[in-house]
Amino acid sequence: MNGSRKIKASNKLSIRGKHRSTKMRRMIPWESTLERDFIKLLDFDPTVIYFEFQPVRIDFAYKGKKRKYYPDFLVRKNDYKDYIFEVKAFEKSKNEQNVLKFQVGQKYCSENNMKYVVVTEEDIRQGYLIENLDILSEVREDSIRKRVMYEIRRKLIELGEKASIHQLKLACNDIDEAVFECNLYYLIYTKEIYTDLVNNEINENIIVERMQG
Repeated sequence: MNGSRKIKASNKLSIRGKHRSTKMRRMIPWESTLERDFIKLLDFDPTVIYFEFQPVRIDFAYKGKKRKYYPDFLVRKNDYKDYIFEVKAFEKSKNEQNVLKFQVGQKYCSENNMKYVVVTEEDIRQGYLIENLDILSEVREDSIRKRVMYEIRRKLIELGEKASIHQLKLACNDIDEAVFECNLYYLIYTKEIYTDLVNNEINENIIVERMQG
């Protein structure tokens, strides 16, 4: 059964908030910091074209009582398939009631030509990824210049399509340092330039590469 859930106000025993989605261009609610970080991954994932927080209600019975289950995220990908993602701390993923919810979610998705996926902090908080995305996503769109991005890409090709940020910055010495940084970060965030965001913190020593294709 469908029906979005009304998000209750936060209290001292819970953590709730809203995160500005770069993809959806609006505030998306979250009810745990793990859900907040998952939103950052959805924003960064180029295969995700749309997502929504708790838009689906699934009714089920548990220990003789009627229950309502609101899975965390409905996600549509560029294969035009819909996915339901449940975000759960690993230590809670084996809880009896949560396991039942997972089974209910699987059944609902099977009946509605959707895919059900449970993700934990092991899937979401990999290495330095979330911290790096926090830095990259801070770039304001009004700071982006096509001419500057073109020059950064051109210089990277001249450097053999791979260089440290420091080497690339030196090659782009006619570009203001702050402008260079904003535009390079935007190119990384939009996956036009690649760097390993999981295993390395963003700094001048990390290697960036021109994306092929």
